[in-house]
Amino acid sequence: MKTKVLVGLLAVVGVSAVAPMAYADPTKKDDSYGYVFDDDALKAEGKGANTAQIIVRKPGTRERLLRPRVHFVTEMLKSVENM
Repeated sequence: MKTKVLVGLLAVVGVSAVAPMAYADPTKKDDSYGYVFDDDALKAEGKGANTAQIIVRKPGTRERLLRPRVHFVTEMLKSVENM
């Protein structure tokens, strides 16, 4: 049992000693990195007091298919009074 542990420990030490160390590449400084947007819509050029405006119409009212019959209200009240 001791020999197996010793052999395993020696194998781990041997592999770690032989394996090359991994180093990351040094970072390269590049100050000219960036983006330039020529046609930025958020600048809102050309949206002043003299430009055309978009006018949106209000949505129309919707008619119901089932409408109450208001001319029967008086007759319904008469029928309830007779009860």
